[in-house]
Amino acid sequence: MERAALPERLYGHIQVDDAVVEIIEALEEQPSGASFCPPHTHVWFEFNYIYEGCMRTGFGGPLLDVGAGQFFVVPPGLEHCHEYEPQAPHRGVCLRWTFARAELPEDGEPAGVRAMLESLRHWRPGCYEDRYGLGERISRLFGEARASVPPASVRLTFVQILLALAAIRDPAGTVAPPAVDLSDAAFLRKIEIYLNDDRAERIDVRRLAASMHVSYNHLARKYKRLTGKTIVGRHTEVRLARALKLLEETDASMANIADIAGFGAAHYFSRVFKEAYGVSPKAYRSAHVYAQADVSAASGPVRESARESDA
Repeated sequence: MERAALPERLYGHIQVDDAVVEIIEALEEQPSGASFCPPHTHVWFEFNYIYEGCMRTGFGGPLLDVGAGQFFVVPPGLEHCHEYEPQAPHRGVCLRWTFARAELPEDGEPAGVRAMLESLRHWRPGCYEDRYGLGERISRLFGEARASVPPASVRLTFVQILLALAAIRDPAGTVAPPAVDLSDAAFLRKIEIYLNDDRAERIDVRRLAASMHVSYNHLARKYKRLTGKTIVGRHTEVRLARALKLLEETDASMANIADIAGFGAAHYFSRVFKEAYGVSPKAYRSAHVYAQADVSAASGPVRESARESDA
């Protein structure tokens, strides 16, 4: 991903009336070669503006198309993800910031700047049209930075962008659909279906998390809370169950079983299997074959005796 940031000297704090704004980052970005940014959250505010091209972004629900002249805002703690077109990357800008209450003199009167910035915490997730001159303000910000305008002036321009954004009421655009809120039962069912999918050559739990619009860490924590198991441990149980079936019902080699069950290397499969069952896969298969033979031998006379008694 290609990124051009404002010079480091322009980052930092600026007090505007009753708010102290910390400018964390201001980037011009073009995600060349990148295709996906998985679900994640931030502790800061983020404002993304697209100048050219298109990307997709989501807030726990279906992804939205974001094109030229459109923008979206990500308040702290809001889970979101992005998709890019690797061969035709968009060109856009990303601004990141936080703010805090300023210490005013006893006779000082709050001017309401902090309240305006605070309102952005409740910004409705979505993709919106720029009918407010935000693009021009952003261009001025980067223009001032390149023209060696004093850092304080550049920071003030940054804050003016935030205030212009906070002043918007009922922005025109597409409000994001509600985030997917899976019930516990549905959550567990989806995981079990995925882990038990025989068609899946390789299980990718992080991709599963992305498909459920949650982070991998959230998926793992919730699964552990609901089941008492780790999702990696459950994944291993499923693979072992698949391997047992193959050992009992086929004459496939250990290498093939390891590959089909999703273990990859045969030596790794053998080690995990022995840790779980106390015997190697080969020993288990041999014991199973002998047991089946004993059952067959024992059942023959029983059937004959039954037929004789019936006669």
